[in-house]
Amino acid sequence: MTDNGGAAEERGAGRARRIRRTRRTLLSAAIVTAAMASMAAAAPTSAAESDGSAEVPRTAEETLDALTALLPSSLTYSEAEAEGVDTSEWPSAYLVAEDGSGGTSLQLSLNRWATDDWHDIAGCQGFGEPEEGFTCEQTELADGSILSFVTWDFGGPEDGGETLEWEAWVEGPGGSSLDQPGGRAVVLTEAHDLTDGEDPDTYQPLLDFEQLAAAVQAPVWQQVFDAVDAEYGAPSDGEDTPSADIPPAALRDTFRQVAPEGMQITDGEEEEPGYATLQVDDGQGPGLVDITVYGPEGEEPGDGADEAAEGELSSEVVSFAEEDVASAEEEGEDEGPQCEDSVLPDGTEVSACDWPPTGEDDPYDLAWVDVTYPDGTILSISALNAPDWETEPTRAAAPLGPEELQRIATDEAWRTLVLEG
Repeated sequence: MTDNGGAAEERGAGRARRIRRTRRTLLSAAIVTAAMASMAAAAPTSAAESDGSAEVPRTAEETLDALTALLPSSLTYSEAEAEGVDTSEWPSAYLVAEDGSGGTSLQLSLNRWATDDWHDIAGCQGFGEPEEGFTCEQTELADGSILSFVTWDFGGPEDGGETLEWEAWVEGPGGSSLDQPGGRAVVLTEAHDLTDGEDPDTYQPLLDFEQLAAAVQAPVWQQVFDAVDAEYGAPSDGEDTPSADIPPAALRDTFRQVAPEGMQITDGEEEEPGYATLQVDDGQGPGLVDITVYGPEGEEPGDGADEAAEGELSSEVVSFAEEDVASAEEEGEDEGPQCEDSVLPDGTEVSACDWPPTGEDDPYDLAWVDVTYPDGTILSISALNAPDWETEPTRAAAPLGPEELQRIATDEAWRTLVLEG
């Protein structure tokens, strides 16, 4: 299946799992996160307040309205975010519906991909070999598209909690207005973190499969796809420009040259050019360091398959959790990354970012620095407070903060390696 690139921030175990994936994607895509400041608070209009026009949803607020109009009117929401066609070719919407036990999240994703035959990855086959806690059933609809119902059961007591997910997928051919073939997928994911006393075998979700299936089959989403086709053209084939042709050993050696003294550094095992990992330990526990170099030609990191994650931060996001926003402003809280951008005398752009943990649900501390040289080459170095992207944190903070990473990443040794080879 295609990556839905959703903007959901699940709570509990589900949230922690997505934080690992999302942060890894954001870093490797060398995203400039300063545009987070453009986030705006707003409330979606109710169906009763709608003017009844049949216009295609284009804005974030209109996308939220279209989704909530397809859901039971009895639901109430505490959180909402969305992206519309006007700001992204990956429209999406995210809601948290109150259910009396921590909330249930609803994530809508609209995905397009380039392919000669959309059937190749459609349906249950697209998920590969079934994993424990995963089920999938599919059926062919009258118009030839494929409707799939997917369930996931993540985690357990030993993982700090258990998350249940129910997904409806409807997949079909790309738009007829495009010159090249492709595929489309509408996905609606319902997720709930079980609380004490809730039995995963007997828990009943807020929305059943019929309701999820009806929502993804609504004609409005195909109209949104048509609008995306008209606005952005054919979807990317998802093949990003390869990383720079620099051996991983050279990246590790350069890091050792400029790293603070006294650190225990252990090599990773990657052999992919332009990418290397290391584990570093200053005596407080091991942490991961990622090093990636992207060449100056072709697509920048983030285009194609990763663009959905980029839009997650760089596009306008509408939220109607007004009380939460006001509370965060009063207390000075900000759960997103904090970045400081600067420009060196030769025009090199530097973005140093810190994404601190927010509590037990999100214990990961991530710092990174992106250095964009005048020719477009990008050096990205990150530090995580865990030994790898699949392991729980082993220390409170990343072994290197944004200031230390900036000093390391702007050392002339990198310029010599990256630009002069």
